[in-house]
Amino acid sequence: MSNAGHATGGSRRVARNALWRSAGEVIGKLASLALFVVMARELGRDGFGDFTFALSLTTVLLLASGFGMEDLLAREVSREHARVHDYLSNVATLKAVASVGLLGLALLIAATSVDSSEAVLAVLFVGIGVAIENLGRTWHSVFQAYEQLRLISISIVIQRVLTALVGIAVLLSGGGLVAVSIIFMAGALTGFAVAVLVLRRFVVRPRWRVDRARWPALIKAGVPIGVAALLFTLVLRLDITLLGVLSGADGNEEVGVYGAAFRLVEATMFLSWAFGAAALPWLARRSDDRAVARGYALGLKAITAILMPIGLTFVLLAEPLVDLMYGPEYAASVLPLRLLGVMTIAYGANSLASTLLISRDCPGVFTRVVAVVVVVNIALNLALIPSYGADGVAFAAAFSALLMLALTISAVASVTAPISLARAFLSPLLGGAAMAVVILATNLPLIFAGALGLAVYVSAVLTIEALAFSEDFAVLRRVVARRAPAAPA
Repeated sequence: MSNAGHATGGSRRVARNALWRSAGEVIGKLASLALFVVMARELGRDGFGDFTFALSLTTVLLLASGFGMEDLLAREVSREHARVHDYLSNVATLKAVASVGLLGLALLIAATSVDSSEAVLAVLFVGIGVAIENLGRTWHSVFQAYEQLRLISISIVIQRVLTALVGIAVLLSGGGLVAVSIIFMAGALTGFAVAVLVLRRFVVRPRWRVDRARWPALIKAGVPIGVAALLFTLVLRLDITLLGVLSGADGNEEVGVYGAAFRLVEATMFLSWAFGAAALPWLARRSDDRAVARGYALGLKAITAILMPIGLTFVLLAEPLVDLMYGPEYAASVLPLRLLGVMTIAYGANSLASTLLISRDCPGVFTRVVAVVVVVNIALNLALIPSYGADGVAFAAAFSALLMLALTISAVASVTAPISLARAFLSPLLGGAAMAVVILATNLPLIFAGALGLAVYVSAVLTIEALAFSEDFAVLRRVVARRAPAAPA
């Protein structure tokens, strides 16, 4: 097969897996969003703030249980499938042991920072659920290495739809914070069980062989990846924790205001995760820097083009969107949502840079970038939260995302061949400008404004690509063609 054929085959495989992963996340996110909307309405801003605090705190802490070994497993098993038995059994055992200690730390923090026994119980049950989800991602990493992302979607859809259905029913029947936290935990356990069964049925029957002598080497290899991932998550999650701690008596209410906006933005992050998960095996097996740079540039263009209209919808249509989803009680979430819309667009490019640097065995490069951003983010939050609350946190998040975008593009250039920024960003930026002009000029209701803006955006992007970047446009046409190229002999 020609180089073009190989490239198109790789692009098609990445696209197919990204679509499978995205489809599962769309269903899962819609289910979770429905649950969060009902939760926000039924529990009020205080109760919703308690749940958001529990979820953010335990997510930040329990992320460290993996030591970066999920991406390590995916990268190494992508290169040689026979490694699955050793990596799965040892990584899963290490994560389980670490999760116990980290969950205890979360409870200690909760006991000293919240004034309600129900809030502490929420941290316990939500934390157990987060720990189980985190353990299940080890099995997801095996699916990723085998490029079977549709199987990840199966477990996610079952978990989140079941959690949403039961959770909404309980909330509407008068259940409170503790009840919905227990349901969250039970849903996570169900998703984990499905992942274990599906792996054995459709991919591989792992041979369990825990070898504690292997643990130091695994930790040493995974820590650089884990530090990068932890810092990246801190940029997204630590601000909610700081908001709850630094806002004083109004902490729960401010967290609820910010959490309502953040949940809408978070519901789109699966697009970046799906794209990165699909791209990692391909990137991990590439040795040609020019091929990697080419793939990175196309990836930047693709993920930015996808996220641009979503981010602009949050920026331009925040007021009717918040009113539709949460009601007038959450009017204070409008400005945070507009600011977080900027973060939505930048997040995908930052996530792709993380995936590329991990696949190139250079996680330390990303760690240094994110460490700078974390320091800036914390300083901004400390300065802004006392006076501006949720608005200040949202500004810090948007600024941090843009700073990280500039730094990650430079970091990637240091380990691959140069790329053209105009080629990567011109059509999404110009298409976004056209979308903004149409929405602001017509001032239509939410649904009509969004539909018209999206139609104008897609038309503008495709036209610019066809005229200015015909080679990239040709790749797109081949990827979406019905018939794949013939397989190599």
